[in-house]
Amino acid sequence: MKWRIFSRKKGKKRWRLIFRPRGDVSDIMALPGAVVEGRVAGRYLLSSTGFQSTLIIQGVAKKGVLAGVDVSVDREAVEKYQIDIAYQPRSGRAGLRPAGTISFEDMVLDASDRFEPPTNDPEDLACIIYTSGTTGPPKGVMLSRKNFLKVQEFTQKVIKLGKGDQIVGVLPFFHVFGLSNVLIGGLVHGATILLVPQYNPTTLLKTITENNTSFLMAIPTMFLHLLRLLRRRGSRLPHTMRLCVSGGAPLPQEIIEQFKEKSGIRLIEGYGLTETTSSCCLNPPEGISKPGSIGLPLPGIEMKVCDEEGNELPPGKVGEIAVKGESVMMGYYNLPQETKESIKDGWLFTGDLGYCDDEGYFFLTDRKKEIIIKGGFNISPREVEEVLLSYPPIKEAAVLARKRGEREEIVAFVVAEKGTEEKEIINHCQRYLASFKVPDAIQFRDVLPKTITGKVMKTQLKDGYKDRRKIERGGSDWKD
Repeated sequence: MKWRIFSRKKGKKRWRLIFRPRGDVSDIMALPGAVVEGRVAGRYLLSSTGFQSTLIIQGVAKKGVLAGVDVSVDREAVEKYQIDIAYQPRSGRAGLRPAGTISFEDMVLDASDRFEPPTNDPEDLACIIYTSGTTGPPKGVMLSRKNFLKVQEFTQKVIKLGKGDQIVGVLPFFHVFGLSNVLIGGLVHGATILLVPQYNPTTLLKTITENNTSFLMAIPTMFLHLLRLLRRRGSRLPHTMRLCVSGGAPLPQEIIEQFKEKSGIRLIEGYGLTETTSSCCLNPPEGISKPGSIGLPLPGIEMKVCDEEGNELPPGKVGEIAVKGESVMMGYYNLPQETKESIKDGWLFTGDLGYCDDEGYFFLTDRKKEIIIKGGFNISPREVEEVLLSYPPIKEAAVLARKRGEREEIVAFVVAEKGTEEKEIINHCQRYLASFKVPDAIQFRDVLPKTITGKVMKTQLKDGYKDRRKIERGGSDWKD
């Protein structure tokens, strides 16, 4: 098998062969160990969208266990998640690998010429992907080979990937969205994957327009960047593009409408979790796509909305969304109690609040852990954030609750145009929100901390603001 990376020279296309394994890459991957008697003996790091990750995935799919975690920030992450193999480019920062970690580049030199077909049980653990930790500590989600195969089967009935499709691989492979939907989905169904190891909007658009791209899966932030770039250039996406799918974070309805108007391509929103091996719900590419909806459950997936006792609620009633199917995780790594609390009678309780309509379309309202209770009223941070984002000077927004004595307050963190004042933002909110939902304070930031999929890291906002108030005013308590 050959792995190629696309490059350009003097305006002409050319392909450069960058690596050809001499034999069965899985033999390399088997060196540090695999799953032994239910215990993880080896973890392999997925660092980006690079070709090294694609080789590791193929090898480990036969003999080892993947660990998906973003370690681009510091080496402590590698040590925290006990990674045994890490790929670090020779041009990368020195010191990322802790002592005892095996180098990918050293391993490939000893590749075997033998090929052995996989002998694993589909129920075997294949991958541990760590959650983003936006509302709490990251948890290791254990996914089996069967989980990955089943989610491909379910998704294919809706997406219908084929050998003629060209998919852009811009999402990182340490995240379940990029790993399951883009890389494994593309490989399983024979599509061509165009790797974009380093994301920026210009490179992404260039890759799309120069390679007859037909399919793009990305996060809302990337689609927003593409939209702005298309506007500036007065251009459209190529006629070969048949579908764009957004996931990983909520997608504002105005972006869907503006993207269709400017690009000519339908942008649909889906829903999934690390715990469901990515997608479990998707707006149909053909047919009805409802504004604000995450769509219909994939074929093979069951979804319902439950009250606090786990009883199913009728259409229109808000409750916790639960998911059932063969793509639901095995459990959380080394967290049996959390697993028991999340999976009940085969149903995964997602922690996401929402409702379904009479036609079976699901809608998200918020995260269960993020609901703000103020004066006896339940307040959805997402509702307040959407009102904030509807004010043109505001580019980003995140809403949190804090306790001031016996009283709970709403604090909005915003990235806004220079010169925007707190009073005008409050006035805007008062026009569209009930009085008890209007933020009590506005905090301006240059940027909001985010995960790789664009989710705001509210724990970091909370911690940073808490430290600042301790210095300035003696502290305050945040809702946890």
